[in-house]
Amino acid sequence: MTHLSRRAFIERSALLASALPCAWPVPARRWVALHAGPALRIGVVNAPTVPNDPRGMGITLGAEEAEHAAALFGGSLTLAPLHGNEPLAGLSAIVGDLDCATTRRIGGRADAAGIPFFNVACSDDALRGASCRRTMFHVAPSEAMCRDAIAKAPAASTATVTAWLPSLHRFGADTLNRRFLARFGTPMSADSWTAWLAMKILWESALRAASADPAKLIAFLGRDSTQFDGHKGLPLSFRAWDRQLRQPLYVVDGAKMTELPAANPNDSARVLLDQYGTLSASSACHAAP
Repeated sequence: MTHLSRRAFIERSALLASALPCAWPVPARRWVALHAGPALRIGVVNAPTVPNDPRGMGITLGAEEAEHAAALFGGSLTLAPLHGNEPLAGLSAIVGDLDCATTRRIGGRADAAGIPFFNVACSDDALRGASCRRTMFHVAPSEAMCRDAIAKAPAASTATVTAWLPSLHRFGADTLNRRFLARFGTPMSADSWTAWLAMKILWESALRAASADPAKLIAFLGRDSTQFDGHKGLPLSFRAWDRQLRQPLYVVDGAKMTELPAANPNDSARVLLDQYGTLSASSACHAAP
């Protein structure tokens, strides 16, 4: 497969999006997909066993969308459930949820094997600090990001911070929310969104890097120029020093919702997003090679 330029990738993605229906006709049982191209094999920690598991639904939708994308791009996706100490050989990446202790344990095994691990659940600052891993990428917002969002928002102390809301409608969020609702009959939660985005980032990275090799995926994800669309209005990217995903957040205070950061035409997306969370100068982690 030839290397795909960012412009060509965006053009084909737009064509794909315009052709997709809101309700996917692909059955939920489809864990294996596709044709020639990068053969992406993703280990899934706590693979969904119940129909209403939020992250499981996000992973399923992400996998099904990858099947549709393959119609234009080629490639393949296989999800391999991980429940214990299964061998990690042959995996391109791992997507994990459950508790922080499990994230640490399997993230450590993934790091030893040189496999990228996507944390979609644990917000522990230590995993982005003294206990960070070069191969661990955090889609879930950190505790520090959430604290900073509360401090910057005009909200009560009882306000909560979330990475996603089913009421979002700008930047294509309404389309994603409708797809999810049509597919599962329930609104898309923050847990579902982080899991869906992890899958989206992985298959996009494999296609754009023209490889499912773990080392090449890590290198691509760590590039300063690499960014992704998560339907939040600003380009999302991983911070070089701690592998935390830069992303807008939403502060909910009763019926009021505040989206952060506030737009500022004088600042770049990264300057705006780096107002939240631990910056390089004060971080105990410097994960980049």
